[in-house]
Amino acid sequence: MNYCEWAAAYREDACRVLSVIEKKKALLNDKKLNADMRKSIGDTIIEYRRIYRELLKTAELLRDRGGKRHAA
Repeated sequence: MNYCEWAAAYREDACRVLSVIEKKKALLNDKKLNADMRKSIGDTIIEYRRIYRELLKTAELLRDRGGKRHAA
């Protein structure tokens, strides 16, 4: 795999993480959840957002590295 293919794979993973974040956010609307469960889900969302940002940042770095390689 070249850098651009790796970047695409990282972006796909980021999309999957974003999908999980959206599902977790939808769970927060459930009135049956107690405060501990809401906090747990909220903490999970925060962690997944961090992972999402890291995946996108890595994808961008790989894409840039691949672009420089093709230009050389």
